[in-house]
Amino acid sequence: MQEKKKKATIKDVAARANTSITTVSRVLSGSDYPVKEELKTAIIDAAEALNYKPNLFGQLLRGGRNRQIGVVVPSITNPFYSQLIAAVQKECMDNDYVPILYSSHNQVQTERSCINMLIQAQVAGVLLSLIHWDESINSALDEAGIPYVLFDQPHDDYDGAAIDFDFYSSGRLAAEYLIENGHRELAFASGPMDRPSRKKLFEGFQDALTDHHMELKEDNIFVSTASKKSGASAMKDYQRGQELGSMVLERKRIPDALFTVNDMMAIGIMKQLETHQIHIPRDMSILGFDNVEFGEMIVPALTTISQSAYRTGELAAKLLMECLDGVHTWKKRVMLEPVLVERESIRKTQ
Repeated sequence: MQEKKKKATIKDVAARANTSITTVSRVLSGSDYPVKEELKTAIIDAAEALNYKPNLFGQLLRGGRNRQIGVVVPSITNPFYSQLIAAVQKECMDNDYVPILYSSHNQVQTERSCINMLIQAQVAGVLLSLIHWDESINSALDEAGIPYVLFDQPHDDYDGAAIDFDFYSSGRLAAEYLIENGHRELAFASGPMDRPSRKKLFEGFQDALTDHHMELKEDNIFVSTASKKSGASAMKDYQRGQELGSMVLERKRIPDALFTVNDMMAIGIMKQLETHQIHIPRDMSILGFDNVEFGEMIVPALTTISQSAYRTGELAAKLLMECLDGVHTWKKRVMLEPVLVERESIRKTQ
């Protein structure tokens, strides 16, 4: 059996560079302590030659620069956020930062608690997807000197660094696509309308219908409440979709087509309707939103609007890295546009 190669230590680096362990620690931790350029080069070359990896947490305990990035999202089990988090993690690790992940479970108070814990931990920066934003959050992060970037959820009263998504145009796109395919009685389905993204989807959907001289009837707006299923997870969204499906079944006449605010809810609705012999898309078309992988796996495969989860996470992390590197991007905003992903859940009658 081959003997496992011994991992290099800071002592090995010091010996190779012919200097002290303290000096090596200062150079590799990014300290401002003055060290001659020749010696710095020798230490870095020695560390690379030995493939030395500093102990991050040891550096933190010794007062080195914090390399942790706080990430707050509504859910860590919803496939949309899983894709987003994967991109954030890769970008952080590529830049020698460690992401610390918090799920707010769609609770405003939990969001505040997460942010307070990240401030107390003195993280290097934070990425935030929040259902609520106000000036007190901005003030607390600014006072702590922690750069931050908002992503996923838009907030009209926020003017800082953000990766935005055009939810309003997504709602319009959904309605126009369904109308183009011959549907006239359209419906909108959602969980609690407690976040900016859902409100903007609804607004865009409703405005597009108005522009086509069509009405979104009140009994075609299906919204489940938060009382029975608080928190956020893929299964809860799926179960909420089943609840929404039951609401649809209570109608004397089901709508021609229905647009939902996320794919997991759409899948739950489809399951509930199929169980009661309402076949998709023959009897009713369903259009999802966010484009999670599960949507392509089901039968019929779910037509949806892509929110570009991975790209959102990637750009948010890149923007935060720019802030941490001293680039003046604290008001930079990027707007991502919706993309229709056509599959099999829409009946085309024209």
